[in-house]
Amino acid sequence: MSGIPEADRDPILQYLLRGEARTLDEAEELYLDASLAEITRLIGSEIPDEELSRHPLLVLLRAHGSRGWEDSLV
Repeated sequence: MSGIPEADRDPILQYLLRGEARTLDEAEELYLDASLAEITRLIGSEIPDEELSRHPLLVLLRAHGSRGWEDSLV
């Protein structure tokens, strides 16, 4: 723990601080992988689509889901 409450609550930052990820992108991928059950639960929930689309996990998932196309040479 860093002693900084915001940093201690940030799972992505924790992957970096523990050395489990070398880059922010890698840490985000690890977090998304660890959150798949929660993402599935959210998608299957009664949360309205507009609210669901603003959920931080789904925002991060969409950002990573589109990177392959954005970074593609095609």
